[in-house]
Amino acid sequence: MNKFMVVTRQVIRKNIKSPAYLFSLFFPVLIIAAIALFAFITNKTNQTPTIAITSNNVALRNALVESPTHGDYRVNKAISSERVAEKRLSHEKIDGYLNVTTTGQTVSAVYRQRTNGNSLDSDTLKNNLNTLKLRQAAQQLGLTAKQLQQLFAPASYKTQNVAYQNGVVRRQKSNQQGANLVVAFVVTFLIYMFIAMYTSMIAQETATEKGSHIMEILVSSVSPVTQFFGKVTGMLALIVLQVIITGIAGLIGMQYFNHNISFLGDFSFSQIQPGMVSVLVAYFVLGVMLYTVIAAMLGSMVTRQEEVSQALSPLTTVGMLAYVASFIAVNSNSLLIRIGSYVPFLSQSLMPVRYAVGNAALSEVWVSVAIAAIALVLMTWIACRVYQQHVLDYSNRRHWYQFGRKRRA
Repeated sequence: MNKFMVVTRQVIRKNIKSPAYLFSLFFPVLIIAAIALFAFITNKTNQTPTIAITSNNVALRNALVESPTHGDYRVNKAISSERVAEKRLSHEKIDGYLNVTTTGQTVSAVYRQRTNGNSLDSDTLKNNLNTLKLRQAAQQLGLTAKQLQQLFAPASYKTQNVAYQNGVVRRQKSNQQGANLVVAFVVTFLIYMFIAMYTSMIAQETATEKGSHIMEILVSSVSPVTQFFGKVTGMLALIVLQVIITGIAGLIGMQYFNHNISFLGDFSFSQIQPGMVSVLVAYFVLGVMLYTVIAAMLGSMVTRQEEVSQALSPLTTVGMLAYVASFIAVNSNSLLIRIGSYVPFLSQSLMPVRYAVGNAALSEVWVSVAIAAIALVLMTWIACRVYQQHVLDYSNRRHWYQFGRKRRA
């Protein structure tokens, strides 16, 4: 146990000091900081415009001034004439002014603004003007406020998301599928990112020690099996640390930007389908660890550090194809997608998306998780055996051929 902990601590100590790992560790924090800085600069440069409203119809002008602005603009109520508004605009005291002219039944409006002033989102101002025009027309036609309200009351409209499982309808909350998909895509992206990063790290770790012949010294004091599990455990500790920092950065970012980004403002973890979090955690752990133990095995089979990328390319390609296929799984539940969601090395990306869109029941998910867990145990045993046999093998013959010969022997 002491030797196992020594190897684990060595892996953690060596990698946690590397610039590449530190950059990837704090990359989410840097992204949040960059977005926060951009939002700060944007808020400082895009301030709420101050405008004036003038009109030859005093009642219409007063009603428009008192209409709610929803924070899109501020009205300087003291300016009521077009001559004064133009003077204030030329002296850059206001950002623009709206002049409303009524001629009989016709209402026309012109908004005049400075090119170097704060820009105006005119939707609210237009809606207020149209609403007042409708009220004026309704009064002239003799319609009451209740009749006007009934006339322009919008139709009731809502969306229901349903999923069919074995011919039975399973209704979801209207915003549940969107929340499920977002969380599923975020986690599958993190799975692919962690796979690409940590498979390279553990393979390089083994190949470097083997290529420099340090492995011969290590094997004399620590058995290859202890080394293997120590390295995998050390990588798992580094993964947990990065997940924690990424999660904290993500939560802080959501809290900070939920008022600035409309989607985040409407997002809530209560919208996520029950069981979704546990499913994603299970696939994250199983998927990343499955690729990591295979990468450790491949790292022990190369003779030089330069061969690591070539040895890992089939593994990383499979991970990339699984991630790309997850986008197809959103709109497709074909036979290949259904089969792939049960296949280890693919299921960590396909099954969470299928479950998020309602194409897979929770029972199917746990069957897939069980298959992935069995595959992890089996591949860990195989990887450990291969690591033990090849960690001191410096021959230049094809590695899979060597492995096959030693297995037959």
